[in-house]
Amino acid sequence: MQGCLSHTFRKLIYTMAASENPSSEQSEPVFDSPGENEGPQTENFQSDPISEDSKKTMDDLLNEAVQVAGAEEAPRLTRTVRPPGPGLFESIFWLIGVILAHFAGMIVFLFGFFALLMATNQLPDTSAEMREQLTGLTETHTLELAGVEQGVFVFIVIAAVALRFGKGVLSKLNLQPFAVSTGFLLLICVLPLSMLSGEFYRIAYGIWTGFAEQIPWLQQFDKMQTMEIVKDMAEKSSLWALVLVIAVCPAIGEELVFRGAIGRGLLARWGLIPGILITSVMFGIVHMHPAHAIAVIPLGMFMHFVYVVTKSFWAPVLVHFLNNAFAVTVAKMMSQFPENAAKLGDESQSVHPLITLAAVAFLIVVCLYLWKTRVRYIKPNGGEWTPGYLSNEKPPAGAPITMERSTAAAGFYPGLAVLFVNFLAMMYLFGMEPEAEAGFLHFITAF
Repeated sequence: MQGCLSHTFRKLIYTMAASENPSSEQSEPVFDSPGENEGPQTENFQSDPISEDSKKTMDDLLNEAVQVAGAEEAPRLTRTVRPPGPGLFESIFWLIGVILAHFAGMIVFLFGFFALLMATNQLPDTSAEMREQLTGLTETHTLELAGVEQGVFVFIVIAAVALRFGKGVLSKLNLQPFAVSTGFLLLICVLPLSMLSGEFYRIAYGIWTGFAEQIPWLQQFDKMQTMEIVKDMAEKSSLWALVLVIAVCPAIGEELVFRGAIGRGLLARWGLIPGILITSVMFGIVHMHPAHAIAVIPLGMFMHFVYVVTKSFWAPVLVHFLNNAFAVTVAKMMSQFPENAAKLGDESQSVHPLITLAAVAFLIVVCLYLWKTRVRYIKPNGGEWTPGYLSNEKPPAGAPITMERSTAAAGFYPGLAVLFVNFLAMMYLFGMEPEAEAGFLHFITAF
């Protein structure tokens, strides 16, 4: 390639140089005198119009130009960048690892319990007494069990992600802050998101119940529902403890796995939409119950979309935290009213269609706004910087790259305000009775 370029450039330059030399610079024909040469008269023309020094100088310049052109062209033609993070096959093992990490947390809790019994000489003599004690432990110390489980899970996930991505893991996750306006917008999205998730759960649970009635062994999955556990914790525990265990820990641990690790690899390999979809399906599967799994897929897609447009890992963490915190807050409030708490988990009541439509319209415009105002890394030539694949990671330190956040059209702001007010108006006009509230709260309190 470089040889062809060199030959072409030389030919072109030499031609241009020859044309720029005036004809007067050519030597006039020289005739030999008859006395010196008896033969016929001949013409002797100077064949090279360019001096040897000039030719050498042009050769050097051409060689340098060809080398520079080849260096600029080579990465574009021959460079292949290996996508980072887990592929689809490895992601399946990450999914299994999440389940095992939660199981490990339960083992740690039980080990601590047995150690305490041994230290106080209260270890039961028979297996029946041991089972009875374990049953009582899980019933009376539900929050403590969940807290140890979540703590161990977060510790394992942090270690696994750090080992998987090695040096510069924080830069790859991109822990930069995001705009205050974006945070406020995500805050007001919590209610419509939770309500829509509840509707997905209600529909999915109805379909699931039909299958489970035809195939009795499928009813074993219903034992994985966490509603009764959440209700029990809400009645016996403080709100701050509930928020720490059910909101803070899952927001950090699950986002590290699904947005930070699995999502990083799948988006780099599969692209934006397929990568987000596959990651969100895996995020749903880890919630075990089929109805829960289907219901959380849209929530997972929204959180991953937020990660892409903000280029900040804290943005999906915030959405996850707000959703779960809202759920446990409502569960705690309803626990103060036994007549309502008893209805928490009723899937028979649906949300009014106008409320659903208002929530969908608002969230669609929110997504359009976030895409219009997405964060991008811009190179000095005006092009968008990427590491060679779709990624949220930071540019290398010291690189001449700037971060830019686009501005949306002026009409977005009043439009968002109107749609949110419309959603609140629909909630007020066609608001749900306690029975209907229980329908969608069943899902959002089961994280």
